[in-house]
Amino acid sequence: MLGKTFLIILADVVGWGYFFCWTVSFLPQIYENWRRKCVVGFSFDMLGYFLLSYIMYVIYNVTVFFKPELVFEKSDEDNPVKLTDVVFAVVAFVCTSFQGIQCLMYDRGSQAIHLSTVLACGGCLVTLAALVILKYFGVGSWLLVLQYCGYVNLVVSFGTYFPQVWLNFKRKSTTGFHIGGVLLDFGGGVLSILQMVIYFVVEHSSTQLTGNVPKMALGLVTLLFNIILVWQHYISYRGNECTPDDAKPLVKKPKMAK
Repeated sequence: MLGKTFLIILADVVGWGYFFCWTVSFLPQIYENWRRKCVVGFSFDMLGYFLLSYIMYVIYNVTVFFKPELVFEKSDEDNPVKLTDVVFAVVAFVCTSFQGIQCLMYDRGSQAIHLSTVLACGGCLVTLAALVILKYFGVGSWLLVLQYCGYVNLVVSFGTYFPQVWLNFKRKSTTGFHIGGVLLDFGGGVLSILQMVIYFVVEHSSTQLTGNVPKMALGLVTLLFNIILVWQHYISYRGNECTPDDAKPLVKKPKMAK
């Protein structure tokens, strides 16, 4: 019994640990944008997909946390969505929205969000609105709406970081993209998955792993892309710089002759 109690407490501590890492991970980029008064080097497409992802994440987590009966038939089954998931989803949406405001305020150089991103995100939101409207007319269910939110978040999670990776590749530089947020994001991803594993051990139920698919996907994909971004920053494009008002790549600075 003591072992189970310890694991439950550990899971809660780990949960707030990933909440702290993921929440703080937004601040370095916000600070970087403010310091430079420029958002060149920060992918607008990535921001757009993140915003869509967190809109879906908020709807899914808040609804399942307060109305688990919409998803789970057994009322005594432990809810895989925790309070930390709900708080993080809301904070993440607010911080991402603030980054969007920064992109409108500060120098953008020649960067712009691609039409494909606007159409993809807009199409997902229109479909969500359509499902909600149909539910009010007796077609479909709230479960269908939640499943849609969960799997849109799942699909989007697999490509959210790709625009930033691609932008870094084109510019051959990570100037304008703060690596501190990536390191915190990586730590949050590890702790997020660890919490789910601990609850799996405590409850001997796969619900903690399969009942919150968006959280699992977010954690795994976060780790993969964080590793790529860290490689770009510290190895591939180390020392490469771009001017703050130009999105074109610059060659690596030549070393001074001795």
